Amino acid sequence: MKKTLKSTNNGETMPKTKKINKKKASNVIPIKQDAIENEDPLLSIEEKERERTNKFARKLCDEIDEFVKECQMNSDYTYYHFLYHVKQRAIMNVSYALFKHVNNASTDEVVGNMSEYLNENAPELKLDASNNTIQ
Repeated sequence: MKKTLKSTNNGETMPKTKKINKKKASNVIPIKQDAIENEDPLLSIEEKERERTNKFARKLCDEIDEFVKECQMNSDYTYYHFLYHVKQRAIMNVSYALFKHVNNASTDEVVGNMSEYLNENAPELKLDASNNTIQ
């Protein structure tokens, strides 16, 4: 916006223009840098909860191991009872489809880990890697 002002220069009146700068308010909210750096806070929450759950599960397993050592029943049956009750609780509290998938996946992972461990530490057993069995 321009305004015309009259000024005198040696007695002469001259038109003078002056710019008036008015800042317009913006409706744009600046982005915080913290929000950009932490792209997915839910993922970090999930990772923290997974870590907390694993820590708790390991603690429970340590207690179960101590119980099995003190128990006068065969350790095979003792672990069977613990597995039975954990699976019973899981199948009652999640959908059957999820239970079936998680049960199969966890079994395959545990058997695969044991097979790999035995292949590395007991090669004389000659494990068949295709189906994790002893030949």
